[in-house]
Amino acid sequence: MWLINCQSRHLEEFVKDVPAYAILSHTWGEEEVTFSDMSDPGKAETKDGFKKIRATCRVALEQDLKYAWIDTCCIDKSSSAELSEAINSMFAWYKKAAICFVWLSDFTSFPDETLAEIIASFDAREELEAQAEGFYKDPPQLTGTEIDIRNRVKKNLGNCKWFSRGWTLQELIAPSQINFYDKSWNCFGSKLQLASVLSWITGVDTSVLKGGSLDEILVGRRMSWASNRTTTRVEDIAYCLLGIFDINMPLLYGEGKKAFTRLQEEIIRSSHDLSIFAWKADVNDTRRFRGLMANSPAEFKGCQRLVKPSFEWNNGGEYGLTSRGLRTDGLIRIGRGEAGEAGSYFMSLGCVDERQRKLILAVSLRQYGSGLFARRKPWPMTTVFDLNVYSAAKLTQPQYICCKDSPCLEDTVMNSRINAIQIRFSADIFDNDSVSAFPQADWDLRNSILLSFQRPYYWGMWKIKVKDQNNGISIVCVRSSGWLLYGIFASDKLPSALNRDDLLPSHVEDILQRLPNRTSTECSGFIHTIKDIRIDLGETGVEIPATLLQIDSTETKRLKKSRSSINLKRVQTFFKKTKSM
Repeated sequence: MWLINCQSRHLEEFVKDVPAYAILSHTWGEEEVTFSDMSDPGKAETKDGFKKIRATCRVALEQDLKYAWIDTCCIDKSSSAELSEAINSMFAWYKKAAICFVWLSDFTSFPDETLAEIIASFDAREELEAQAEGFYKDPPQLTGTEIDIRNRVKKNLGNCKWFSRGWTLQELIAPSQINFYDKSWNCFGSKLQLASVLSWITGVDTSVLKGGSLDEILVGRRMSWASNRTTTRVEDIAYCLLGIFDINMPLLYGEGKKAFTRLQEEIIRSSHDLSIFAWKADVNDTRRFRGLMANSPAEFKGCQRLVKPSFEWNNGGEYGLTSRGLRTDGLIRIGRGEAGEAGSYFMSLGCVDERQRKLILAVSLRQYGSGLFARRKPWPMTTVFDLNVYSAAKLTQPQYICCKDSPCLEDTVMNSRINAIQIRFSADIFDNDSVSAFPQADWDLRNSILLSFQRPYYWGMWKIKVKDQNNGISIVCVRSSGWLLYGIFASDKLPSALNRDDLLPSHVEDILQRLPNRTSTECSGFIHTIKDIRIDLGETGVEIPATLLQIDSTETKRLKKSRSSINLKRVQTFFKKTKSM
């Protein structure tokens, strides 16, 4: 680690036993002094950037600190290894500093009495909000005076460049001691004194600014702190967040937005915090299906109020990254009610908005392949009442959720249902809890659809237990060469080939010989209808051609017909009585 000797203003290198040092946080300007410039004091002192070096050393010496660190001149950026080490160590260096000086080159400090009024106003509001949160209610509205004070702070302090830069976020959070200086190097407050004001400007929790643990803050909420910040290089929007998530990873300048994807992958590997998926797409993003990864911190803008549920929460599932996507075990649930809009699945994220603590945030999913899912409707967050999450059925087999966006993802999701087969049966006769489908990975269980995946040939089977009977029925479907062949069998009369767990396409040829086309003669007592339908994809406004196979019992049909006849007679009788009055 290179440090500036505040007396000689020369660089000195320390490998072990690093002395106490001050550290500067600032925004870069014109003519910054570089590492190589420091070897030539005459050249360095001619640059405009040397003024901040001189001022930093002066203030450090006033606080009995002999050394200082400034990013412009204490990193040898000609060495990729040293640059990588510095960026991965930056958070730790700021945290270990005896004190951090934040120099706002575009800010003139408020008069002392005005600053005192501002701090008192923000502190009082923070106390009101804390009291309201304790009673789970909204705090009182801002007064006219409070609004005026906030407008003044936003116009002057809040508009400083320092609050919009990506790198300065960790420089605000990491140091335990920070003094803030205006453009004339007048100190106007410490981080502790200004905590409530800084929290309002940056979104960073006051508890964190006062030294609280970052680990207590959900990943999605931490990401929101960077949602309005920018960096000169695309990759740096990821690299500047490494310390905030306690992540180390190699730097690959030139990889562009992939850097932020890599950061998310490392966070997923190192934590069990599903709030990393709580982002929302920009309203101008017209894509109807996305992967689980956000494009940038900007998509976490709506996560500023994410907290853990007030009750004990256990998702009861595991997940991990694979080449196919996020592998989940027991996390994907079958959506019902609002969470089941348009026949979707959902994955609860184990977090809530602090203003609506009974609503668990979730991502809505659409199945599009053999055990494959994509995020649907990425603009809003799905919310599910906590009790509904617990009661929703889980998919027990391992499933994979697409992580990365691709140009063909939307077409793949849409095309997976073209010429699919959907089955519908009477819940009065069939036991919903006893429906099993094969091959399991090819079935969209939530919607009872055999997915086509654009295959010209595929097969599937439902085994359905009939209520109050030992035996059930099995429906076997084969789509081949544009034809749908199917048969309805008593479960104890299935072709032997279908009892195999490793059924191969060659075996299906044997089954084809047993499948009566558009008949159900092998299982009396059940009737069926078949028709071409169009599956509505809900939010897409697009309908996909498919085939509907509806199964019912002759007894149910007889009862329905009888009830219809009785109702018709009642209507006719009522009509006659009304007419005669």
